[in-house]
Amino acid sequence: MANACLLIDNVAENSVISASSQALTMPASNLKTPHPSQRWRSLDPVGWFISDKGPGLPVDTVLICGLTCSANASVRLRLSSIDASGVAGDVLDSGAIGSGAASFDAEYGEFLWLLPAPLVWRYTRFDISDTDADYVEAGCLVEGVRESFKYNFAGGDTIQHVDRSRVSPTSSGMTLTWDDNTFRRANLSFNAVTTDQRYGLIERLDRVKGRKRNVLLITDPESDNLARDSIYGLVTDQTAIAFSNAFAVDGKPLFGKQLRIDERI
Repeated sequence: MANACLLIDNVAENSVISASSQALTMPASNLKTPHPSQRWRSLDPVGWFISDKGPGLPVDTVLICGLTCSANASVRLRLSSIDASGVAGDVLDSGAIGSGAASFDAEYGEFLWLLPAPLVWRYTRFDISDTDADYVEAGCLVEGVRESFKYNFAGGDTIQHVDRSRVSPTSSGMTLTWDDNTFRRANLSFNAVTTDQRYGLIERLDRVKGRKRNVLLITDPESDNLARDSIYGLVTDQTAIAFSNAFAVDGKPLFGKQLRIDERI
């Protein structure tokens, strides 16, 4: 298991996005909204979109969430430096990927690709093929550079599913339920945050992102199911940074930070 990492700056927020087709009320521009359930929808069971984020931006992480694929769907990611159609894939061509691969899980509706090091490209093309459906959908596009914590979260920390359904007992002894959606919540304690990360990653997380901007948490970058082990959402409790009497091997003090992140739906 690798140390957890955070991506807090999404360079795709300012990109120009086009698609093979789009439903009138579900355009490709929805891929830039913060809610994965606010989706782009194609008019066919085979569709694609292209993001042009401009030149000169290094990226090592690509997330597409809010997918509504069947178990038989396949996806393909291509990264191109100069080909505006995205077909060339001169930086990366993942090839066709089915659900169950480490990077794609249709049950979680998420595709997450981690590059070993940042690369520079301009065009991101994502193809979806789902012959069991009449159309394909995707919710959010996230591109950026992740940063791994020098020291991992503590043992005993938790991740849970939160069911928003209403449950109410009646006077007759019956129990009534009103179904609603669910989301995931992570409660993680980082008890040894280095000075560099305290004044870098954590400072920017608290000062710039706060409780109002989505971040991507990957609890295990070496997972065989990255969709299961990552959460794209909001920091719900902006906790204080704790001082410590401990020091890192470089002689600089260590700090503590608790993260509580709720998945955005």
